[in-house]
Amino acid sequence: MRKDYLPVDAAASSLEEAAFVERFWTEQWQNRDSPPDVSAIARREEYRLMAPHLRGLPSGSRILDGGCGLGEWTVFLAQQGFDVTGLDISEATIARLATWFPTASFRHGDLRRTDFPDASFDAYFSWGTFEHFENGLGDCLTEASRIVRRGGWLFVSVPFQNWRLVLRDARALEHWDEEFDAQSGYRTPQRFYQWRLTREELRRELELHGFSVLGVTPVGKLTGVGRMLQWGFPLFAKGSRPYAMASRVGALVLPASYVSHMILAVAKRR
Repeated sequence: MRKDYLPVDAAASSLEEAAFVERFWTEQWQNRDSPPDVSAIARREEYRLMAPHLRGLPSGSRILDGGCGLGEWTVFLAQQGFDVTGLDISEATIARLATWFPTASFRHGDLRRTDFPDASFDAYFSWGTFEHFENGLGDCLTEASRIVRRGGWLFVSVPFQNWRLVLRDARALEHWDEEFDAQSGYRTPQRFYQWRLTREELRRELELHGFSVLGVTPVGKLTGVGRMLQWGFPLFAKGSRPYAMASRVGALVLPASYVSHMILAVAKRR
């Protein structure tokens, strides 16, 4: 497991962790002025991996969308006949979702300490959320184990410590971290942002917390290639046509273990 950090201002550097995470994600979503495209979920890699397991659940089964962000997953799965609750740490985002999707169920809360009763859910999914707490994934997984019924599903994705990043991290810090200077150190305050995990590290975390892992799959090759180009090949300006073309070609020819941005685990509560 490896840590990533973010440059922050002085005010953010002193915030308690939950307040910092809430502020960060509120800022990420606040400029969005229209609802996301709910129908696009059907084409997502994550849905392709989880759908076969959801088909075995009866209509009305309870599902938690942990770290629901802009809410499109919550709404989409509710349209499939499930009883879905979206939970997010950003109170401002939850308030906005209530106006965008008034018939959907959204709640403000911390994934590490929810107020749901034991064994509340038949399935729980969370995309790119558990990794944002410096204490590790354990607190989120302990709570997931409590609120998912025995035999229920957990689908979780986290950033992938792929081979490109393994090789990058082996180099001297000043060669790949633009915030760091070998003589003067870091130019701005830094704060923990996320963990990156290998496939076996994610599997181990899940198994330690009462989940039997059926598989861990790399996802997000296109995003991963884009990040490789953005950080390693500055000539490919993000958003440009050469950048888009190079991203597509790279996603076709490069192995998932080298460039995929995330890994997704499918697990069952023991």
